Amino acid sequence: MRSNTLMVLALMLVTSLASAQHCRKTDIDKSSGFCTVPDPLLTPGEMDASLACSSSGRLRQVSDSEKTYILVAYGLPADTDKSSGEFDHWFPEWMGGSDGPKNIWFEPHAGKFGSYAKDKVERMLYQKVCVDHTMSVDEAKNLLIQGWTKLVPQP
Repeated sequence: MRSNTLMVLALMLVTSLASAQHCRKTDIDKSSGFCTVPDPLLTPGEMDASLACSSSGRLRQVSDSEKTYILVAYGLPADTDKSSGEFDHWFPEWMGGSDGPKNIWFEPHAGKFGSYAKDKVERMLYQKVCVDHTMSVDEAKNLLIQGWTKLVPQP
């Protein structure tokens, strides 16, 4: 009985470390324990700025096998409940972000800085870059890299 308890505790520790192993302390959402940025070794970001603000209406092209690879690479089970997060672009499509494995990661919905919060920041940056023209694509990209959570609108 005791060995089963120890095994369960060890598994819980490994699972929690897997979800936060690539994070700097400052990049962990304290409300959920998840990273707010992708692992730079797995998802460094990939984009073509010449495609920024285009209205081509590209559809996200991430296959099921790519999704499984991403989950496993991040230490998550291949059968992770997909409704708990989204396969998201580190650099958004409107910024010219690719659908390739260097730019897609599984971003949890949970927490103050989950995927919904990042979506708000992306919409704000899109407005500044593509509508108002008050910011360049490179400036927006640098803001994401330097810490997009600082840009989350306060309620």
